[in-house]
Amino acid sequence: MRIVITSTDPQSHQNYLHWLRRLDEAIAVEFLLPGMDVDRTLATADGLLLPGGGDPDPLLYGKPELRPLCSVDAARDALEIAVIRHAMDRAATHAALPLLGICRGLQIMNVALGGTLIADLPTSGYDGHHFVDGDRTHDVRVLPDTPLEGLITESTHWTNSAHHQGIDIVAPRLAVWARALDGVIEALGWARPAGRPFLLLVHWHPERLPASHPLGDPVGRMFLSACAHNKKTA
Repeated sequence: MRIVITSTDPQSHQNYLHWLRRLDEAIAVEFLLPGMDVDRTLATADGLLLPGGGDPDPLLYGKPELRPLCSVDAARDALEIAVIRHAMDRAATHAALPLLGICRGLQIMNVALGGTLIADLPTSGYDGHHFVDGDRTHDVRVLPDTPLEGLITESTHWTNSAHHQGIDIVAPRLAVWARALDGVIEALGWARPAGRPFLLLVHWHPERLPASHPLGDPVGRMFLSACAHNKKTA
């Protein structure tokens, strides 16, 4: 299998590569950088991972006044908007591309599909999510009748957390799959998944969770299983 990870700084995203290869040492992983041909790079990909990083530009969702609260990476925004457009075009064909979004990956996907963000959770009254000398931890509640429900034995479980932004308006095609106990959205997926490619968007960092954590490696295995199925049926 060949998995593509978007990045403007591959060195800062090596942990995603190591995590995927730990789950399946036979997979090939490639970074997609600004300036590379998106369609050509993704043409033979079996899966796409949108990793963590800086903040999506509030200009993308019509809130320029929020820019002072953000650390914007314009090159990453342009790259990932193009990548998501490619993935959505493929979603309408038999060459669908499984997609896993982590932290910023959740945020940019929501924005690209028409949603908006809370630019800074602490100043909006939500503490306990942002990175402070390391990952924070808090409980999340997985919603019933979602693919995440089968990963945990109870409705809530702790996760790590290192995001200062959150979801405001959920994009029309997406639905909430998990929330923190304070109401902050922690996972999204398709509102109507039937007939659509695999899509899982999480705010926590499964690549940094212990191997035994039910919302860590099992999330990666769900993604890789969908990628393997995609490769088999392509």
